[in-house]
Amino acid sequence: MDSRRITKDLLLFSKQPVPLTWSNLATFLAPAFFTYYVMAVLVQLPRTKLYRIALLPLVLWLALRAGVSLDFSGKQPRYTFLNKALASSMCNLAMRATAWTLVDEPYVKIDHDNAGSSNKVADKANSKPSTTSSNNIRSAMLNASDLCYNLRGIGWSWSKRVRIRSPTIKTESRLVFVVLSLGRSLLYVSIGDALDLCVGAFAPQGSGGWSIFDPTLPPIRRYLRSSIITALVGFSGVSIVEMVYSFNTAACVVLFQQHPSQWPPLFNHPWLSTSLAKFWGQNWHQLFRDILVGCGYKPLEGILGQYAVMGAFVVSGVLHDVAMRGTGHGDTLRIVGYFVMQGVGVVLERLWRRLTGRRVGGPLGCLWVWTWQCFWGNHLVDAWAQGGMVARPELFPVRPVSWALNWAGLLASQGSQ
Repeated sequence: MDSRRITKDLLLFSKQPVPLTWSNLATFLAPAFFTYYVMAVLVQLPRTKLYRIALLPLVLWLALRAGVSLDFSGKQPRYTFLNKALASSMCNLAMRATAWTLVDEPYVKIDHDNAGSSNKVADKANSKPSTTSSNNIRSAMLNASDLCYNLRGIGWSWSKRVRIRSPTIKTESRLVFVVLSLGRSLLYVSIGDALDLCVGAFAPQGSGGWSIFDPTLPPIRRYLRSSIITALVGFSGVSIVEMVYSFNTAACVVLFQQHPSQWPPLFNHPWLSTSLAKFWGQNWHQLFRDILVGCGYKPLEGILGQYAVMGAFVVSGVLHDVAMRGTGHGDTLRIVGYFVMQGVGVVLERLWRRLTGRRVGGPLGCLWVWTWQCFWGNHLVDAWAQGGMVARPELFPVRPVSWALNWAGLLASQGSQ
C-alpha cells in the first residue's frame, strides 16, 4: 500500500474519485459548504475569532476532501474542465475561510440610502455603512448566504477599496436588466466561440493536449505564432468569464429578486491598461481580491510594506495551479511562475516611479503591459494547452458562430482542405 493511499485512508478521502450522484454530493460537498456557511456567519459576529480559528482546520479538510474525492467529468477527458472548476471552487472556499479567520473586525452588511438607484454603483459599493444588520446571529445567518456568494463584497464593509466600473447602460427595471444580461451572455458566447475556432485552427487535429510552440518553425515565427495564440486565449478567457457572470446575473435577479445595482460590470477594458498595476488592481475582475489580500498581502505587509503585493500574486498562482491540478495536469513552475512575474512587473513599476518620479502610463505603458503579458503569458497558455484546456468546444453551452459557419458550409470546406 503506497503512501498516497495510506494518506487518503487516514483523511477519510475516497480511494478513487467518485461520480456525481446525490449521495456523493451529500457525503463530500455538502459538509464543505455547510462549514463554509458557518464561517460566514461567525465572521459577522464580534468576539468570534477563537471560534473561527478552531473551525478553520475542519473547513480546510472538508474542502480538500471534496476537491480530491469527487469526479465531475464522468470519466470523460473532454469534461475534465468541470473538475478544474471543482478544484478552483474548493481552493477559493478554503482561502476565503482562511481570510475570514484572520480578520479582526467583523464584516458588516451595508444598508445604502436609495439602494434602488444604480447610477453610481462604484460609489454605493464603497460607501460607509449607515446601519449594521449583522449584530445578532439571526441577521448574520440571513446575510451569510450573500457573503458566501458575493466574491467582490458588493454591499459589504470589507469591499471599500474594490474598484467597480459604473454600467454603460443604467436601468432600474429588473426585466430590462435581465434581458440585457441574457443578451450579453449570448454575445460573449458568440465571441468566445469565434475565438475558440481561431485557436483551434492552430491546434493539431485529434490532439487533446498540445504545445503552442511549433518546433518546426524558426524562432521569430514560432514565438509570433505562440503570442497570437496567447492573445486569442486571453480574450477567450475574458469572454468565458463574462458569459458565466452575465448568466448568473440574470438568474440571481430573477430567482432572488436582487437589484441590478448588485451586479455591476466585471471588467474595465483590461486590454487598454497603461500599467500592470492598473491592469490587475482596477481593470481585471476583482473576484479573488478578498483572498489575495487576506491570505497573501496582509500577512506580509508588516515585513515587506508595499512590496507585499508579491504575496498576493503567489496566492493567485497557487489558486490557478490547484485548479489546473483538478484536471490531472498541474504545472507549478509555469502557472505560479506567470503570476509571480506579474508581481515582479508591478514591483518594477513602483521602482521606476521611485527612481524617476513618474508613473508608468500612456501609450508606452500600454505597450509595456502587452509585452510583459504576452512574454510570460506564452508559458502559462502553453501549460494550459498541454493540459488540454485550450480550444475546448465543450466550454460553451451553445456555439452560434460554429452553427452559422456549418450551415454556410464554411467549416466543412475548411476541414476538407
